[in-house]
Amino acid sequence: MKKNVDFSNGIRGKHVGLNLKVLGASTVTWAVCLVKDSTDLIPFKLYRIEIYSDSDEIRSKNELGKSAFYPRSWFAPLEVSKQTLGLLERAV
Repeated sequence: MKKNVDFSNGIRGKHVGLNLKVLGASTVTWAVCLVKDSTDLIPFKLYRIEIYSDSDEIRSKNELGKSAFYPRSWFAPLEVSKQTLGLLERAV
Protein backbone atom coordinates (compact mmCIF):
# COMPACT_ATOMS: atom_id res chain seq x y z
CA MET A 1 0.00 0.00 0.00
CA LYS A 2 1.39 3.41 -0.98
CA LYS A 3 1.39 6.17 1.61
CA ASN A 4 0.53 9.73 0.67
CA VAL A 5 2.61 12.55 2.10
CA ASP A 6 1.00 15.96 2.57
CA PHE A 7 3.45 18.74 1.66
CA SER A 8 0.82 21.50 1.75
CA ASN A 9 2.37 23.02 4.90
CA GLY A 10 5.96 22.73 3.69
CA ILE A 11 8.48 19.92 4.05
CA ARG A 12 8.86 18.66 7.61
CA GLY A 13 10.29 15.77 9.56
CA LYS A 14 12.04 12.97 7.70
CA HIS A 15 11.18 14.63 4.37
CA VAL A 16 13.23 17.79 5.02
CA GLY A 17 16.31 16.43 3.20
CA LEU A 18 14.40 15.48 0.05
CA ASN A 19 15.18 17.41 -3.11
CA LEU A 20 11.69 17.78 -4.56
CA LYS A 21 10.66 19.51 -7.75
CA VAL A 22 7.37 19.86 -9.59
CA LEU A 23 7.54 18.20 -12.99
CA GLY A 24 4.12 19.14 -14.36
CA ALA A 25 1.86 17.01 -16.48
CA SER A 26 3.41 14.01 -18.16
CA THR A 27 2.98 12.40 -21.55
CA VAL A 28 3.98 8.80 -22.15
CA THR A 29 5.34 7.99 -25.59
CA TRP A 30 8.15 6.14 -27.35
CA ALA A 31 11.43 7.71 -28.41
CA VAL A 32 14.72 6.85 -30.08
CA CYS A 33 17.81 7.21 -27.92
CA LEU A 34 20.30 9.62 -29.52
CA VAL A 35 23.15 9.56 -26.99
CA LYS A 36 26.22 7.42 -27.63
CA ASP A 37 28.29 8.02 -24.48
CA SER A 38 25.93 6.64 -21.81
CA THR A 39 26.58 3.29 -20.16
CA ASP A 40 22.89 3.03 -19.18
CA LEU A 41 21.33 3.42 -22.64
CA ILE A 42 21.77 1.90 -26.10
CA PRO A 43 21.97 4.34 -29.04
CA PHE A 44 19.13 4.13 -31.59
CA LYS A 45 17.07 1.81 -29.37
CA LEU A 46 13.38 2.57 -28.73
CA TYR A 47 12.55 3.51 -25.15
CA ARG A 48 9.20 4.18 -23.49
CA ILE A 49 9.57 7.64 -21.95
CA GLU A 50 7.59 10.07 -19.82
CA ILE A 51 7.88 13.70 -20.93
CA TYR A 52 7.08 16.33 -18.28
CA SER A 53 5.70 19.70 -19.36
CA ASP A 54 7.67 21.73 -16.79
CA SER A 55 11.02 19.93 -17.00
CA ASP A 56 13.99 19.56 -19.32
CA GLU A 57 14.24 15.93 -18.29
CA ILE A 58 12.38 12.77 -19.21
CA ARG A 59 12.00 9.54 -17.27
CA SER A 60 12.70 6.13 -18.73
CA LYS A 61 13.85 2.69 -17.66
CA ASN A 62 17.50 2.10 -18.48
CA GLU A 63 19.14 -1.17 -19.48
CA LEU A 64 19.43 -2.18 -15.82
CA GLY A 65 15.63 -1.94 -15.54
CA LYS A 66 15.80 1.07 -13.22
CA SER A 67 13.70 4.16 -13.76
CA ALA A 68 15.93 7.22 -14.17
CA PHE A 69 15.82 10.82 -15.36
CA TYR A 70 17.73 11.85 -18.50
CA PRO A 71 18.07 15.09 -20.47
CA ARG A 72 15.22 15.53 -22.95
CA SER A 73 17.77 16.19 -25.72
CA TRP A 74 19.01 12.59 -25.46
CA PHE A 75 15.79 11.29 -27.06
CA ALA A 76 13.79 11.93 -30.23
CA PRO A 77 10.09 11.28 -29.47
CA LEU A 78 8.19 9.38 -32.17
CA GLU A 79 4.92 10.59 -33.57
CA VAL A 80 2.97 7.41 -34.24
CA SER A 81 -0.68 6.52 -34.60
CA LYS A 82 -2.68 5.15 -31.66
CA GLN A 83 -2.72 1.76 -33.37
CA THR A 84 1.09 1.67 -33.65
CA LEU A 85 1.41 2.91 -30.07
CA GLY A 86 -0.85 0.05 -28.95
CA LEU A 87 1.30 -2.47 -30.82
CA LEU A 88 4.45 -1.13 -29.16
CA GLU A 89 2.85 -1.31 -25.72
CA ARG A 90 1.76 -4.93 -26.25
CA ALA A 91 5.20 -5.92 -27.51
CA VAL A 92 6.84 -4.97 -24.23
